[in-house]
Amino acid sequence: MTTRVQLHLMQVGSCRHCERVANRNGRWKLVEFPSIAALIVHPQAGPVLFDTGYAAHFETATTPFPERLYRWATPVQLPQEQTLETQLRSSGYELTDIRLCLISHFHADHAAGMRDLPNARFIAMDAEVSSVLSTRSRFALTRHGLLPGLLPDQFRQRLTIAESYPQRALPAQWSDFGTAFDIFGDGSVMAVRLPGHSAGQMGIILRDHQDREVFLCADACWSRAAWQQASMPSSLTRLVMHDWHQYRQTLQNLHLLGNRHPEIALLPSHCTESLQAYRDGGSSC
Repeated sequence: MTTRVQLHLMQVGSCRHCERVANRNGRWKLVEFPSIAALIVHPQAGPVLFDTGYAAHFETATTPFPERLYRWATPVQLPQEQTLETQLRSSGYELTDIRLCLISHFHADHAAGMRDLPNARFIAMDAEVSSVLSTRSRFALTRHGLLPGLLPDQFRQRLTIAESYPQRALPAQWSDFGTAFDIFGDGSVMAVRLPGHSAGQMGIILRDHQDREVFLCADACWSRAAWQQASMPSSLTRLVMHDWHQYRQTLQNLHLLGNRHPEIALLPSHCTESLQAYRDGGSSC
């Protein structure tokens, strides 16, 4: 039997952006995109994070130019009650209690809080690490949503590549996502590749304490409507997308999975509707 974990979803800030940019069937209207991080409590390993959401470090990292363009494109809101520290504390933990943090990818809305985790080791896909540590120009890094200034001290020494964990075959319904990497060796937290949005985006498959199968699918899509309809974002996002064709295929894989297996909770990182559905106890988000 797969080990169950406790899963607590946290909105750690948000930004506002045009809905139609994220979903070409959306409205020409500014909407809120929550930045969702996950607290995973493993029965042996204790509290683990999947992403961190926003943090005050985003303001610091986007003060100079060209990084300031990032701030202008995605105006951020982070009230005190939504900070990672506040929300962890409400679950009985401190920032110092986090010993492991899985990073789906290094865009600021997923990784801005890494510097606030002094005792954490980090896990990310190899291609994603290479992208944020590349020698590209600051403008090129900013265009792809990467801010190396958000990386914590001694990052390389505190990093483990996800591909170094035991590789496992997944059940048939997950076949489109290839093999997985077993983070704890007990099948409880399985990392999979979600190519396209960034160079090495990572998703997580787990079974929660209510025995719901959950797919934390990061930015493989930006909303429930997108995966339900296999609706691509605006072509404007090709300017910042790592690989448009890979993104399309990953979205199609999510579309097939979600519609064939409504019992699986698909949780994109920026979907208010999915967040609320999961909190309300629904399985198909």
